[in-house]
Amino acid sequence: MNIFLHGATRRLIIAQDKKLMDQREDYVRMQNNILANRIIHEGIDEFSISGDFSEDSDMISELQLIAGGLEGRIILLGSNFKVVSDTYERNIEQYIITEDTLKAMKGESVRAKRVGNSYVQVVTGIIDKERDQSKGVVITLASLQDGKGAIAYIKNHSVVINGLFFVISLILGSLLTIFSRRCFRDILKEMNVIAEGHQENRLSEEGFREFYQMAVSFNKITDRFKELENSRQEFVSNVSHELKTPITSMKILADSLLMQEDVPVEIYEEFMGDIVHEIDRENQIITDLLDLVRMDKASGDLNIAPANINDLLEQLLKRITPIAEKQGITIHLETMRQVTAEVDVGKLSLACNNIIENAVKYNNPGGHVNVYLNADHKFFYIRVRDDGVGIPEDCQERIFERFYRVDKARSRETGGTGLGLAISRKVVLLHKGSIRVHSKEGEGTTFIIRIPLNYIG
Repeated sequence: MNIFLHGATRRLIIAQDKKLMDQREDYVRMQNNILANRIIHEGIDEFSISGDFSEDSDMISELQLIAGGLEGRIILLGSNFKVVSDTYERNIEQYIITEDTLKAMKGESVRAKRVGNSYVQVVTGIIDKERDQSKGVVITLASLQDGKGAIAYIKNHSVVINGLFFVISLILGSLLTIFSRRCFRDILKEMNVIAEGHQENRLSEEGFREFYQMAVSFNKITDRFKELENSRQEFVSNVSHELKTPITSMKILADSLLMQEDVPVEIYEEFMGDIVHEIDRENQIITDLLDLVRMDKASGDLNIAPANINDLLEQLLKRITPIAEKQGITIHLETMRQVTAEVDVGKLSLACNNIIENAVKYNNPGGHVNVYLNADHKFFYIRVRDDGVGIPEDCQERIFERFYRVDKARSRETGGTGLGLAISRKVVLLHKGSIRVHSKEGEGTTFIIRIPLNYIG
């Protein structure tokens, strides 16, 4: 602490000394400029010759007066660097040629210099700008003693000042400690309440910046936790509902058969066909759920290998085309170049298959599905466009959620589980890619997948 206070006092003395130096320099430079302007505007041409200036008693008296006010010395040089006036009357007729006087004679700015511990020297050129002529130089030495008293006072009373700093630091430190402990107690109390299960509570976002940032970060964590918890509960509810629906349908069909005697073979076969259909739907839901669970694991489960994306899409379209043709839908593949990328072929095929099948399922009879493949130096792009029913704007942000359906009735008819797009998005994200959707209701939908050519582990 003593070292800190001593350093603070030393910095105060240095700052005071610099301030004194700067103020004195500005004042002396102003006096030099006033003197130079008078010489120029009063037309004292003798000054430039250096012969008759000493006879100008008014100017000599003024120089003595200014020098006395500065407690220093003023020297005037002619245009030939000869001393034409010296308030100390020592260097008359001598020459002063230095780096500073050479600069000043050219009209250049010269920095002030400290002379010893008690004086500052300011050199200013006497430049007639209208005639572009240098008439001479003013050299002024001014005393710094006026401000030395303040510095000496600080040095002489450094013990008192150090003590004052110590008391102030102690008071501020104590207040800061008290306030910080109170803030910590309040935060800890609020966190304990949240930990007990009152997740609707939030930390108060106030106080010092550090406490504020900590509260904001903690509230973000709790908000994220709430979102995840709500998502989990919704997911469990949706899974229960989706799995229960086919079972309920099968139970109703089976009960209907059991309640009737001598059921005709035709009805029996129809009901059994419906039961098989519900079993298939249940199996598809379970399969999709298992796929999602597997992909929720680390991306290290991906089987990354170089693959020809053109061949991958062609194989997919061969499987989907017969389904599309039953509805009179035409599928067209357009590839701009051969694309080879590092991907998990199985998972990427599943993702693309889901999107292309959706383009067929939610299309209009006689519609079209266009699949487009292209690449640049870093990514490859798959675009799937249909001219089907489209997606309402308020639903487009939710279509990748698990079990979310835009048209629940049509999804039931087409056999959708509500998990296809969620699986596709997960696959794309595992490949460090992105998936976007553009759609207008009644005009069609376009999905755009972008994946790096080289897998980023």
